[in-house]
Amino acid sequence: MTDVGTRQPDATTAPARPSLVRSWAHVLRTTNPPEGRVDPVSRWLVLTRASVLPMTVTAAFVAGLLAWWNADDVSVGLWALATLGLVLAHVANNLMNDLFDLDVGADSETYPRALYAPHPVLSGMITRRGLLATALMVNVADLAILVALFVARGAPVVAFALGGFLLSVAYTAPPLRLKKHGLGEPTVLVVWGPLMDGGAYYAATRGITWEIVVASVPYGLLCTAVLMGKHIDKLPWDEAAGTRTLPVIVGER
Repeated sequence: MTDVGTRQPDATTAPARPSLVRSWAHVLRTTNPPEGRVDPVSRWLVLTRASVLPMTVTAAFVAGLLAWWNADDVSVGLWALATLGLVLAHVANNLMNDLFDLDVGADSETYPRALYAPHPVLSGMITRRGLLATALMVNVADLAILVALFVARGAPVVAFALGGFLLSVAYTAPPLRLKKHGLGEPTVLVVWGPLMDGGAYYAATRGITWEIVVASVPYGLLCTAVLMGKHIDKLPWDEAAGTRTLPVIVGER
């Protein structure tokens, strides 16, 4: 018998929504939104592909370790500011890549980009105009950080940032579209190696040597290997579309 007043489970009760933290962790693990209604933070994490941002955070930490090991005068504050700038630059790059690939027809509902995770526009999470506005907003915030670093460290830090920005845009944007012509992988090597590590190192120490540039190459190669893996998965689609990534050029052997 059942005691009066004891509440029995209701078979029709909907399962409890996951906590916000668990939802965010799910997005960071999978690049996909949680089931059910998506909260604003989870939506932002999906739109910006936040699951790959640790690559940039790690690049900044490599620069910080090199600075701590080699330099006598290290500004932790400016290093932290440069790290934030790098992360925002990566966010802007992800948004711009999705925008440019959509505009040139590289991204479609059948292309792997829209299959392993929601494409911001194709999935209906945001409009093209909204994606453009978001990318501009992030770039403006990053520009403010660059101005602060310029005031503190001078023109060289601008050279690092400008080089990274131009290569990031040219990666998918016309007319260069470096990814389409087999230059995407070398671009990632340069950006996530000498430019990111070198830029953060310079911001922290106000100096840089060729030894630091060389020391940044292994991590740049690691990030390039990650991109190679993604391009290997997309090889049949890229080959059919005439996108000559390095795996397409090398071919299946």
